[in-house]
Amino acid sequence: MKTISAELAYFLRGRARQNLKVLWYYSVFLLIMILAYASIFRYLMLHLEGREFSFIAGVYWAITVMTTLGFGDITFHTDIGYAFAALVTISGVVFLLIILPFGLVSLFLAPWIEQRLRYRPSFSLPPETEGHVLVFGVNPTARVLLRNLESRKIPFVVITDDYEKSLRLEEDENIRVVCGSPTDVKVLERVRVNSARYVFANLSDKDNINLCLTIRSLCQTPIAAVVEDPDHIGLTRLSGANKAIPLHRIIGRYLGIRSTTCGALAHVIDSFGDLQIAEIPVYGTPFVDLTLEQAQIRQQTGMTVIGVWERGTFTVPQKDTCLGSASLIVLAGTRDQLKKMEKLIGEQEGDELVYILGHGRIGCAAARFLDRKPVPYILIDQEENLHCEDHIAVIGDATNRNLLLKSGIEQAKGLIITTNDDSTNVFLTLSSRNSNPHMRIVARANKEENVAQLYAAGADFVVSNASVGASILMNILESKESIFLTEGVTIFRKPVPQSLIGKTIEETRLRPKTGCSIVAIERPEIDLQLAPAPETRLTSGCNLMLIGSPDQEKQFVDIYSSGKGRGQRGAAEGALNTVVYLCVLLLTYVSTVGSSKTGDPHRESRESQCKGMASEQS
Repeated sequence: MKTISAELAYFLRGRARQNLKVLWYYSVFLLIMILAYASIFRYLMLHLEGREFSFIAGVYWAITVMTTLGFGDITFHTDIGYAFAALVTISGVVFLLIILPFGLVSLFLAPWIEQRLRYRPSFSLPPETEGHVLVFGVNPTARVLLRNLESRKIPFVVITDDYEKSLRLEEDENIRVVCGSPTDVKVLERVRVNSARYVFANLSDKDNINLCLTIRSLCQTPIAAVVEDPDHIGLTRLSGANKAIPLHRIIGRYLGIRSTTCGALAHVIDSFGDLQIAEIPVYGTPFVDLTLEQAQIRQQTGMTVIGVWERGTFTVPQKDTCLGSASLIVLAGTRDQLKKMEKLIGEQEGDELVYILGHGRIGCAAARFLDRKPVPYILIDQEENLHCEDHIAVIGDATNRNLLLKSGIEQAKGLIITTNDDSTNVFLTLSSRNSNPHMRIVARANKEENVAQLYAAGADFVVSNASVGASILMNILESKESIFLTEGVTIFRKPVPQSLIGKTIEETRLRPKTGCSIVAIERPEIDLQLAPAPETRLTSGCNLMLIGSPDQEKQFVDIYSSGKGRGQRGAAEGALNTVVYLCVLLLTYVSTVGSSKTGDPHRESRESQCKGMASEQS
């Protein structure tokens, strides 16, 4: 049952909110009209009939005449007074009794009734529904996930017990919603949880655990739950979740990895078996202002440069790509090759200092990651984190530039910004970049739309809660391995498509067709082949390590997943053509033999026609 406040909330959003402005302007117009009539009433009564009334009496008379109540206690006795009273009555009928009710009905009542009749949230799914994804809880992470599911044409349903939210999702965002309590057994049965492909629990930890227990009492549909507190991971799994994702800890780890600035081994982002993916800042290395060909990184270390970052812009490098002082190079190689890189750039692990602004869950997770390196750091926050007993923060306002300067931020080589407010993060990024131009700044984006502003303010990397969470959930859903580099860039593994076996990398034209680039090739019982040459031939049983955006990965799958079917169809067509060719030859032979016996005058013509058909089929 909906409350009165929930019903009234309709008039405070969308088109109804704009109509309220029209009603306000019209009310002001009526008020001015009544006040004007009251002033004219007092003037006419005083100068025509010699009677004096107060202004309040004039307002009273104007309202009673305009609404046609006509009590008769105050009346004119002159012709001019009668004419004025008639004018007031007619204007009251038009503006108060006709236009005002009509406006209220057309601007508010009719749209509200239409909205109630048109937008009714669903309370169940059809019995034949299967293979869908159930999403419990809507936040920025869930919204990015829903867009990814929609782009891949994976059916999904959002379940919420908030009636107004369900209406907004359906009306404004065209999202399929079922309204009901997530932990109600009947609701779960109505959304066909037993035939769902996956369940994503994105509620509070207590609600997620309750939801998992309820689902497990009904079926064994896989569940992935986002965990706010890492201490609740065990309980979440115990309640029946197949995957428990400590998103805050993962984001803290991403921020911690990207904040380190010295020592190649401290830059490892992720790994695929023996393959290590690392990022190295160009500033302070021998590679500044050199082209990739001149730097000779591969010749000296064996590592392969698979990408170059320039303040949020990722590019696949060419031999003439210039490595500026603000650039970061993304490398692929083994652990031994990373050690060679450390010797080459002349830096060792531990020669750094990282500042962490914000001591919340994510800031605490980043500090724990740096503890394990170990990397020295300083935590700054306005308030003490009562939930963290492992770290001591400097209490102060980080937006105060003097505080940062006194704490020694000019000597810092890395900065992590983790506050919950994106406007504050933008301000801190800009201020810190101004204080230390060569410091590596990694910022957290709470909303995806603020990523560009943080890059514009000077951040080297921006980690979006929504993008990281959605990427992890999509990987779980599709059971794929991939490395999240940053917004829109991943490294993923795919088997060599059947249609590409036997071709060289140059002949495949992968990059022009899909936008993906081959980082390495995994061959059975052979060491990983990094940055294979264009003339490298692809063989059966190999895996390709590719780098690209999610859209490019999808394009790769779309193009080559159907390649096998096209190959099979081509083989079938070839076999059919061969059969037709043999039949034509047999027909030609029979025709030739028969004509030689009977002296058929048209033998030569038919023989020529059959040979032509055989030639076409071959």
